[in-house]
Amino acid sequence: MVHMLRIYAFGALEVELDGEALTLPPGWRVRSLLAYLALHPGRHPRGRLAGLLWPEVADANARASLRSAAWALRAALGPAADVLHGDRDSLELGPEQLWVDALEFDRLCKAGRADDAVAICRAELLANHDEEWVLASRDEYGRRLATALAALASSAESADPVDAVEWARRRADLCPLDEDAGYELIRLLGVVGDTPAALVAFAKLRASLQAELDIEPSAATVALVDQLRPTPPPAAIVQIDTAPTFFGRADELHRLRDCWRQARTGTGGVTLISGDGGIGKSRLAEEILDTARLDGARTAVCAPGALSGAPYELWSEALSELVDRGDRPPARAPWVADLARFLPGVAAYLAPDLPPASETAPAHDRVRLFEAVVELISLLAARGPLALLLEDVHTADVSSLELLRYAGRRLARLPVMVILTRRPAPPRPQLDAVLGALRAKGALRLEVTLQPLSPSVIRQLVQQVSQLPEPLESRIVAVVDGNPLLAAQTARHVAQGCGDPADGLRVATRTALARLSDASRLFVELVATSGRDVSRVEVMSLPLLTDPAIAATESLGAGLLRVREAAIGFRHESLRQAVYDDIPELRRARLHDALAGAMRRRGGTDDRRHAAELARHLQLAGHHQSAAAQFHRAAAAARAVAAMPEAAEFLQQASELTPDDADVLIELAEVQAWRGLLPESDDAFRRALSAIAPTDVGGQLTAWLRRGRWLRGGICHPREARRSYLAALDVLDRDPDTDPRLRAEALAGTAWAESVAGDPITANNLLVQVDALTHNLPVDNLLTHDVGVARAHALLRAGKFTESYGPLIAAAAAAGRAGRPDMAYSCLINAASAAACAGALDRALDFVDRCYPQVVPNGLARLVVNTYTGRAAILRRMGRTTEAAEALRLAADTADRLGSTALDGLVHFERGLLSLTTGEFADAAAELGSALDQPDAPISRPLARLHRAEALARSGRCVEAQAEIRSVAMEPMTGSDFPDTLVARMNRIEALIAADAGDLELETSRLQQAADGWQRRIAQPASGDRYVANLIDLGAPPLSSLVEPDREYRTVMAELAAITERLRSNDAHLR
Repeated sequence: MVHMLRIYAFGALEVELDGEALTLPPGWRVRSLLAYLALHPGRHPRGRLAGLLWPEVADANARASLRSAAWALRAALGPAADVLHGDRDSLELGPEQLWVDALEFDRLCKAGRADDAVAICRAELLANHDEEWVLASRDEYGRRLATALAALASSAESADPVDAVEWARRRADLCPLDEDAGYELIRLLGVVGDTPAALVAFAKLRASLQAELDIEPSAATVALVDQLRPTPPPAAIVQIDTAPTFFGRADELHRLRDCWRQARTGTGGVTLISGDGGIGKSRLAEEILDTARLDGARTAVCAPGALSGAPYELWSEALSELVDRGDRPPARAPWVADLARFLPGVAAYLAPDLPPASETAPAHDRVRLFEAVVELISLLAARGPLALLLEDVHTADVSSLELLRYAGRRLARLPVMVILTRRPAPPRPQLDAVLGALRAKGALRLEVTLQPLSPSVIRQLVQQVSQLPEPLESRIVAVVDGNPLLAAQTARHVAQGCGDPADGLRVATRTALARLSDASRLFVELVATSGRDVSRVEVMSLPLLTDPAIAATESLGAGLLRVREAAIGFRHESLRQAVYDDIPELRRARLHDALAGAMRRRGGTDDRRHAAELARHLQLAGHHQSAAAQFHRAAAAARAVAAMPEAAEFLQQASELTPDDADVLIELAEVQAWRGLLPESDDAFRRALSAIAPTDVGGQLTAWLRRGRWLRGGICHPREARRSYLAALDVLDRDPDTDPRLRAEALAGTAWAESVAGDPITANNLLVQVDALTHNLPVDNLLTHDVGVARAHALLRAGKFTESYGPLIAAAAAAGRAGRPDMAYSCLINAASAAACAGALDRALDFVDRCYPQVVPNGLARLVVNTYTGRAAILRRMGRTTEAAEALRLAADTADRLGSTALDGLVHFERGLLSLTTGEFADAAAELGSALDQPDAPISRPLARLHRAEALARSGRCVEAQAEIRSVAMEPMTGSDFPDTLVARMNRIEALIAADAGDLELETSRLQQAADGWQRRIAQPASGDRYVANLIDLGAPPLSSLVEPDREYRTVMAELAAITERLRSNDAHLR
């Protein structure tokens, strides 16, 4: 039986088989594959399709994922599965049994049947998809549709100009930045005599061109409008100021102005204004911004949107407002490339033609981005003081708060004031932690908590808003409990003559809306549904309104909205919420749907940063599958700026809407792993596996390989990584035709896990298989890196330190070619540690110095600290203590800039060891104590306590030294603490304590026990197990905590010899 497959690409992708709707798989890439093949007839090479749909993964992995998608697509097509033709090298949809609406559109256009072609276009192409190829196809079909609409308008003008206007209006809506389309609509409106509509069309066109392209309409368009316009144009939106005069808060205002005066002279910082909703936080903050503007400062305001939740939302708009086109960073400043991921528009004119930043692990990317923001603020502050108002930080996204913690500490020497407003309830632990960190660093300059206004001040405010009889005034004063927002709105409500002071905010806003026309009330509801301030260009493109500018101007008279910084929004979030809550549910869904459509028409989907907002509009409109696709895109945008908490949130929301989408769940599992949340990662991964059919070899293979890789990066968990790679090998055994490079990847991953936590001999055998598989194949740089690292770790486990140099150097070079400087650093610092273990300190220093070109130019500040401390450790062992001290000074500066307590602890630890070496024992005890005060420092705590006990004993503080020794037993202990050496160290320190007490017999006994312990350690065969334990437990090679048994033994024997010599001298004296 011959089946007919009909594919509808205009609007949401839909498929019919013999007239019955088909349910497509939940994974968006499967649908994307079907759509691409449908829109591009003919055979397509699998390699090209894989690269198109999986551009972010290696070729072999992408081809495996393509096989999985093709399998799922065939299963979904059921009886029509044979329409998908495929062989080992290519795929296509057979044209004999296929009808595609977009291809039919093309056929009708070529046949001159433009009206029939336009009728097919029910919506934009593939409305639920936003892949790069889809955006290009959507633009192309948009141009074809615009051409058809232009032809229809032209042919209709002579017969029916009204029809011509409708075709032209549709074209202008489709292409809001096409001035020819706008000109034609304005001209035809003039032809039919609808001058007001023509002027509205011109206002929309001008607003779009100004906002999106920063240009004005052409002289021809302006001349056309001048012919139509009878009088000079009114302002697009007229501000009607209904805000009451600022009352009360004189003391708070004085303190904040004093803080601003300090900031503008170079002693900046953060100020916090706390208080309940409507208590006057924003009004007070705006008074400070007004003062700052009068002082010539640049100012900006931003608040979290109710719907967005996009990462760094608090900062992105505020910083964009601050930058002028005259601001230019130093030539080729490296931080601008990192800024481009966060603020692409700003970076584009700060440094045009800038190459993209290199890719690194999310933790490093996050620091680079934060540092770029600080550099931008410093650049702007060098040209004049800045005042930023970040409102409602209690609702801010986690990444915005982390950026506040990072940047806020750096303002002390800049003319910058950051004003925060927050409500005290409900509690927000993340915000409290950030404020605590700023407070501890002295960066939180002022904290103001607003109390209710006094009855006399509230009465003044009521009198200024409306003229009411005294009894009503008194009732309002009594019921609003000192809340100025509630007082002003209640006074306006009661002044209408139909309200009671006890009605509350929701009734008051309802009364204010009742006075407006239908269009103006709709405008207010659209702003409320938007969940944020609406820019002027967005106002002009708001849906469901004939003349948005007039509606906006009228709506301002209700006292609910205000114009600020070229945008219109509610005077307070409480007012917005009251209006939104009062919109009936079905009408609310319609408004969300209309706003989602407007976002798409404005091209909002081209910018993934707006995907979360679009997703929430679609979700609240009931379009769950479309919302899930946008949440997935929002997660990708969040990952691009290292905002992993938001990425996890968006993926979780996508998975709730489409619980069987394995792609979303695997992505969620990976993000949770990078966040260090292994149980949450494993849970998402288990759900993903259950969503992949057992016969879907490609899907299972991709899942296990991805898990293996993130368990090497997000969480260093070699045993679980080994399980993942072995599972991938099991899948590969069921499909021997799979690309051999995938088997090589799985074997190399297994070899790494064996070399780190398993059997080094097995690791070497696996690497032999990798070499055989890839002998005649092109191998990508990441696989070359993986093989080199696995081979090196197998050698390190076997104690063959010098032999590991070659594989590590080769792996570093491959990582560099792959654009991964963080991975290249890891190889080189491991080589340095291997050289130090082999006693080749000059070679170790050379390897450390090779790390600098990888970490410094690429802004890898955390790794810069590790490099400096590693260099200091080697120099200390070489006796070059002055150079070691300088390296530690640089490490401390970088750690302080990062605000990392963990890295601070590492620097204190290494400084303590250096002071111990130079005989500055009091300093050593203090530094090691500071290191131990940081519980997250990547150091061996038992070793740190023993080193501190030695410093205390040598300082004569033996009671404290004994307490420190006792504390060692309370510390958790792992292989990275070199537990077989702790007793020998302890014996030597107890000898020092005995010497201080004059107990020669105990001193000698303890030193002999220490010597015996070190001798036993020397007699053990060389092993790299302890080296690898450092990598797993502390996340770094053992440069600082490296144990040198020979050196320790010689030191103890020298101390015993000194005792013997002292006794001999005493005997000689007695004789």
